[in-house]
Amino acid sequence: MSEPLVSVIIPTYNYTNYILEAIDSILSQNYPQDKIEIIVVDDGSTDNTFEVLKDLVDKNSIQYYYQENKGKANATFNAIQRCTGKYVFNLDADDYFLQNKIAEYVKVFESDQSIVHVGTAAKVLYQQTNVLVTEKLPKDILGKPLYGNWLLQRFYSSNMFFGGGTTYSARASVLKTIQIPDEVDMYIDEFLILAILPLGKSFFIEKPLSVWRMHKDNFSVFAELKENQIKKDKRLLRSSAAVLKYLIENNFDQKLITIYSLQDATRQMAFKESTNNKKISDIVDYAFKVFFKIKPGLRLINKYNVMNRLIPLNIMKLVKKSYQPTSITFNADIK
Repeated sequence: MSEPLVSVIIPTYNYTNYILEAIDSILSQNYPQDKIEIIVVDDGSTDNTFEVLKDLVDKNSIQYYYQENKGKANATFNAIQRCTGKYVFNLDADDYFLQNKIAEYVKVFESDQSIVHVGTAAKVLYQQTNVLVTEKLPKDILGKPLYGNWLLQRFYSSNMFFGGGTTYSARASVLKTIQIPDEVDMYIDEFLILAILPLGKSFFIEKPLSVWRMHKDNFSVFAELKENQIKKDKRLLRSSAAVLKYLIENNFDQKLITIYSLQDATRQMAFKESTNNKKISDIVDYAFKVFFKIKPGLRLINKYNVMNRLIPLNIMKLVKKSYQPTSITFNADIK
């Protein structure tokens, strides 16, 4: 049986330092190269991205599309719509695949037509220190087809998330039915999982097959300038609200909507704390929303540390000032 055509999408914005390595990791796959199409959507880069990629474009090694800056969600959606492969692989421009990734994923997809999503753990490369750490996935989700709705409940009830970003792949015929709102923006990785899992089964391969690079230019890295971090946080809040709106408008499971509503409300309060703008009236509004509107239950209240958000800022500062930690524990579970 001949291997099916697959598509690898690379939404990018000002990543000339990394994108060639990302593309090279696709060109080095042990999957037939004539069965791989590479689609780069440049979301308005202001660096020399096109010049760096020009040779690959001229050789027809990649398809390159430039657009005005509209955000990562828009670039991802446009890339997906251009795919002609049977399966779509997502690759962030600053990450890369390990050599047998595509072959391993395709093998899983081809084994069961009900599987719409395949993921793995990621190897996380901390660029500054050159340290490589592997994500730890729960054993109960590995190596077997899982009903997508069950998996979403498993993730959100436990406050964890895997299988997105550069570890994400989906069946194209299903993925293309999903309308991606531009407003989900920087939560596109989470959105892609949320949107596709209710449409079929998921499968997690036990061994990591992608490398996720952590560096100073990552959006998730804390900005050195306070005003830049505030801009990032506001953008993330808008993205979170857009995901919640999508869940409600598309009649997702009410338990999932409840959890995400709690997450969204808590993110808003955490932002007020980080900017020293949390007032007593904010605490009252948050408490009313959580306990009388969302009604998440005691377990979720504890899981998402709701009670911490009810502490006034002046008391929080006193507690932090008096607390002197004796040791620091680093958690390798990034997501």
